[in-house]
Formats: sequence, C-alpha cells, structure tokens
Amino acid sequence: MATIIVTGRHRPHEVMFLVLSAAAGTLFASGAKPPTSLERLVAPWVLWTWYLLLLGSGVIGLVSIALPDAYRALVLELAAMHGQTAAPVLYGLALLAGGSGAAGFAVAFCFAWAGASAWRGWQVWQGMRVLRQAGDTG
Repeated sequence: MATIIVTGRHRPHEVMFLVLSAAAGTLFASGAKPPTSLERLVAPWVLWTWYLLLLGSGVIGLVSIALPDAYRALVLELAAMHGQTAAPVLYGLALLAGGSGAAGFAVAFCFAWAGASAWRGWQVWQGMRVLRQAGDTG
C-alpha cells in the first residue's frame, strides 16, 4: 500500500524567514538600531537597502501565501525570493568586508540562507513554467 504525504506549497522555514524579515525590516526602518558591527562597517545607504530588502521581501512573501490564485501567488513568491536572496548576500558581504574572522559563522549562515532562497526561487520559477504550459495562469 502506497503512503500518501500531503504537503502544502509553503514550507515552515520559508514562512518563518518571511515573518522574521518583515518584522526586522519594519523594526529597523522605524528606527531600531542595527547590529553595531554592521553599522560600523557599511555606509547608511547599504543599511537602508538591507532594511528595505528585508521588509519588502518579507511582506511580499507573506502576501503571496494569502492569495488564492496559484500563478499570481507564485509571481509574488518569486519576487520575495529575489529579496530573500539579496538581503543576506548583502549582509554577508558587509561582514566579509570587515575582515573579522569572528564573523565566519554569520557569513556562512547568510550565504546558506541566500542559497536556500535562490533554490526556492528556482523551484517557484519551475512551477510557474508548468502552469504557463498548462495554460493555468489566471
């Protein structure tokens, strides 16, 4: 007898990172102090880019979860994955630019997060392609 596993479109870790991104982006954009190590390393425009990437990608990704139309939801999720890839890469590169060996774990975490987001973006792109081929794009 075959085992059937029912899965949803959204993985729990993806939703967690979207919620954390939206919350962190909101906090930082509304005046919360960023980590002092990063604040000393980068120009203010880099910090604001990071804030807005976190905020925008988190909110867009969470909105995509609520949409009933699969194709439109995937379009938004893909946009969110672009931001979820760019934000940790930006943070990781800023930490690398500081030249501190103590930042190794944080840099590895950021690049792993970016890699997972890029991989999810590729999966979403494939799903969109299948829906386009089936003519089910709303």
